[in-house]
Amino acid sequence: MPPKLTKTIIGAVIAVALAAAVSYGVISQQTADQIQTKANQTLQTDQTAPSPAPQQPQPAPEANPQAPAPSPQPSAPRP
Repeated sequence: MPPKLTKTIIGAVIAVALAAAVSYGVISQQTADQIQTKANQTLQTDQTAPSPAPQQPQPAPEANPQAPAPSPQPSAPRP
C-alpha cells in the first residue's frame, strides 16, 4: 500500500475512534479536537520526513514478584 494511503486510513480510523469516544462520553469534544490536531500534525510530519530506520522493540523488563498481601485477621467476636 502506498504510504499516503496508509496515513489516510490511519487518520480516518483515529477520527472515527475519537468520534465514538465523544459520543459515549468517554472524552470531551475539546480533548478529541486536541488529539485529532496532534495526530494530523504527526501524520503530516511523517509524510515529509524520510522514513527512519526500523527500531527493534526493547525486551520487556522482568517483573519483580511481590510478596502476597497479608490476609486480614478475623476480628474478635463482640460480647
